[in-house]
Amino acid sequence: MGLRNRATGVWKSLSVKRRKNALNTDGLLPLGLRNRNLRFGADNIRLFLYGCLVTIILSFFAIFPPSFVQYANNKSYDIMMRALPAPPPSQIPVLVGIDDQSLSEYGQWPWPRYLLARLVNKIGASGADGIALDMMFPEPDRTSLSVVCGEISREWGISFSDTQTAKQHFENDQVFADALQATPSVLGYQFKFDKKISTNDEILHPLKYTIREQIHKIRKCRLVVADSVVHSLPLLMNAAGASGFVNALTDSDGVLRRVPLLTRYHDRIYPSLSLASLIKAQGNDQVRIETGEDGLYVEWKDKRIPLDCSGFFLVRYRDKTEKFSYMSAGDILSGRTPAGAMSGKVAIIGVTASGMGDRHLSPLDTMIHGVEVHASILDNILTGDFIRRPTWAPGAELILMAGAGLFSSAALATGGALWCLFSTIIAGLATGTIFYWMFLTQGIFLSPILPMFTLLINFAVLNTVKYRFEERKVRQRSLELIMSQDVAILSMSSLVEARDTETGHHILRTQRYVQALARRMRRLAKYRKVLNGPVIELLYKSSPLHDIGKVGIPDSILNKAGSLTADEFEVMKTHTLIGGQTIQKSRELVGGKIEIPYFKYAYEVIISHHEKWDGSGYPYGLKGEAIPLPGRLMALADVYDALISKRVYKPAYSHESARLTILEGKGRHFDPDVVDAFVEEEETFKQIARELSDIG
Repeated sequence: MGLRNRATGVWKSLSVKRRKNALNTDGLLPLGLRNRNLRFGADNIRLFLYGCLVTIILSFFAIFPPSFVQYANNKSYDIMMRALPAPPPSQIPVLVGIDDQSLSEYGQWPWPRYLLARLVNKIGASGADGIALDMMFPEPDRTSLSVVCGEISREWGISFSDTQTAKQHFENDQVFADALQATPSVLGYQFKFDKKISTNDEILHPLKYTIREQIHKIRKCRLVVADSVVHSLPLLMNAAGASGFVNALTDSDGVLRRVPLLTRYHDRIYPSLSLASLIKAQGNDQVRIETGEDGLYVEWKDKRIPLDCSGFFLVRYRDKTEKFSYMSAGDILSGRTPAGAMSGKVAIIGVTASGMGDRHLSPLDTMIHGVEVHASILDNILTGDFIRRPTWAPGAELILMAGAGLFSSAALATGGALWCLFSTIIAGLATGTIFYWMFLTQGIFLSPILPMFTLLINFAVLNTVKYRFEERKVRQRSLELIMSQDVAILSMSSLVEARDTETGHHILRTQRYVQALARRMRRLAKYRKVLNGPVIELLYKSSPLHDIGKVGIPDSILNKAGSLTADEFEVMKTHTLIGGQTIQKSRELVGGKIEIPYFKYAYEVIISHHEKWDGSGYPYGLKGEAIPLPGRLMALADVYDALISKRVYKPAYSHESARLTILEGKGRHFDPDVVDAFVEEEETFKQIARELSDIG
């Protein structure tokens, strides 16, 4: 039998044994594939329960929303607002701005009130149905002649005898009051919530309303309650005949999304400037307040205005492309506007000059003047274009969040990686689409943040848990594979022992010897990087294969009682080549060109453990460090074990005799560094020999 044929025969016999070991007890299903088709096991149930637990924890964010959740909800509102189409605004609100041009023509602000009276009169004469003044006049006009005379008398002691004439003809506040009384004007005032100011609330104009349901239900909604109020002079308030508060409340991020439409003060309900001016313009002050399951409503004419339980109104702003009609106060005063330009309109007068007046950041990420906020509210009411957040919105978000959590838990617990990713993305897109559809078609704002956040957190947490589960399974499978590999190696090595009746525990002893030598040599700087932990483990596992090629040696030679002839010894020497070729064929079977460290070390141990340091060994006559280190280690371990073991052709040597023989072979047969390591570990060698003795 040729060397190649013998190696092929050995490889086939070992391959059959490996394939048998790779099958389960039934011989039908490879290890690791059992239960692969089961889709819902203990780990799946555990994953689902983890997802439910995460959902329950996140639900507390819906019940007790922290600031970052509210911030995210607000930003989602802004995104939806910007995505809305921009229908044309109502033509009824008209902005009258006291702008830079007006100040250039008529002087610095504040203007004398006779000039404001002229502006109000001109707007009224132009046919305006309502005039809202987004400003307050709590102090007398210091440019009035009577005020000037009084200050001169007080400061300089000069008296004026005809003050009555001055009051009659040059009293600016009275002139302004006459203009307010002659036109459908509405004055603004401001509620205070942090301190008491002594004021006369009898001059305010409370809302005239009826209640569809009992008053306690309105109180249950807890309208904002003011502590005090800052208003214009009583002369002006009484002359106007209508007024409304101008308060606006920005959210924590500085964006003005909602404004109060109703406020409670001294057990009365008062309207905002926008609502008061609209009621004044339309001439219908019959307002009904209704409380329902989804919030508070103000019913006026054919409009049903939704508010939250605090009386706030969500403002739907128009984008920059859809602006309200605008007129400069300077143009109106100078007569540059066409006659009847204000017919049927509601004029909103405010200061819009650079650096003056109130400005707010809108959800559209634009800065707008206060008059634009009032105009937007009027526009929303007149067009019926409302946005509302019902009282049941938080509960609906909680339910949808729980549904998203249960869905993602089930999907992530049962699906693979692509399905998990795909289902999470689809669920997130579906959630956002449904919520935007409700916002677009119904005007109902439900925040998608918590449902989408639940999907995201569940995806991250459950995939992490799945990774841990798989990591545990991989560890278990790796352990089983390593154990199977060790069993396979020992099984293959046992084939040699089965034919060589005298080797006994030779394989186990040499395995331990090699390990002890490698650990000792690792302490030397020369070998510290070469003999690391994984390499020593590979040497330990591959060393039992060092004589595997003997399977291809005839029994007549392998078990011969006497000395081998020269020809027989040549045949015996081929066991290194047979073993090496067997390993090479195994390597080609599992990977071809892929470098697998185990095969590398096994091949070096098999092919070179009979090489000698001086080059007199076989099969290639390698010399010195040209001999692979695994072969040098096995050479000493193999010889030592052969010396201390009884064979048919020799008795067992004592440890001392074997030690002398090895020392004599230092630099000739063995690597000097390996011999030095042996001397330092000889007690370990003796202990291994005792533990794994062939006797008993």
